[in-house]
Amino acid sequence: MFKGSERVVSYSPFRISFAGGGTDIDPFCSAYGGAVINATIDRGVTISYKPDDMDLEISSRDFVRSVVVSNHDRPNDTLDTMYQFLEQNGMKTGRIAINSGVPPGSGLGSSSALITALISMMHFMKGQKSSPEEIALDAYVAEKDLFGVTLGRQDPYAVAIGSFKYMEFNGNGTRIVPLISNRNFIEELEKRILLVYTGRTRESSKVLRAQVEQAHRGESETIELLREIKRTAIMARDAVLNRSMSDFARSINLGWDLKKKLGRGVTNQRIDAIIEAALENGGEAARLMGGGSDGFVLVLSRKGELGRLQKAMSDYSDFAIRISFDTGGTRTVTTSGIPF
Repeated sequence: MFKGSERVVSYSPFRISFAGGGTDIDPFCSAYGGAVINATIDRGVTISYKPDDMDLEISSRDFVRSVVVSNHDRPNDTLDTMYQFLEQNGMKTGRIAINSGVPPGSGLGSSSALITALISMMHFMKGQKSSPEEIALDAYVAEKDLFGVTLGRQDPYAVAIGSFKYMEFNGNGTRIVPLISNRNFIEELEKRILLVYTGRTRESSKVLRAQVEQAHRGESETIELLREIKRTAIMARDAVLNRSMSDFARSINLGWDLKKKLGRGVTNQRIDAIIEAALENGGEAARLMGGGSDGFVLVLSRKGELGRLQKAMSDYSDFAIRISFDTGGTRTVTTSGIPF
């Protein structure tokens, strides 16, 4: 276990998913294979650890809560579970502070960003030199089995590995195809992306459980929809390789049309209004991030229209932001001289 006196800081970027989300969730993923295309962005979760000799303290600005001693045999929430998880792995003293760039449950993989940062910190403090794939696998198992989150494989792998990429999942493992060599396409894409907050968050697990249950029952309509959604990820990948922004935009719109057919909880009147307004004010493509119901809407503007689009969307949201891509994934360092 780490014995130093310096502060340890672990960071995971959030991700935006352009196409294929939902096909990375079992049982569909193991039976038919999943495919997604995503990118990490310049906002994320930071976990800071400051050693001291007192009982472990965990505080979160986002949950507006702290935990010093957890006496719950069955943890009540994320911080209780995290406390017990850290204790079981030898972290019993010191102070942990968690800060996030967006509200939890926003559809940007914030849950996986938190857990991958936590796993990375634990590996670092144990002296383990772990690959991004190893961190992602440990985070996926912990998030699913310990924290009780219904999730696919996309999020922990997307944030742990980082950058702009196409990913395939099946029963035999994960295949990652980096797309960063297409620099001109990526630079143009960055100049067109706007994230528009709906004003509310949601627990994505509740939305995704219905999809999982339908797939377990082998409902043909759900299976076929997921097959079609997988094809949009392949379409988006080919659009990047062919440097076709118009085809890339079409894959986003088609994927959203298909996603809405998976269940009534995927969209609502506010989301539909935001997307309609975006497409009328310079947007070329738009879709909700994550499992559905609320969070962030991703909008791809027409060339040169991002400024007009952002101003128009300020009438619909108090939080409409431009982003850049993060070429890295989860990382942990020691540092000193930085305020806790």
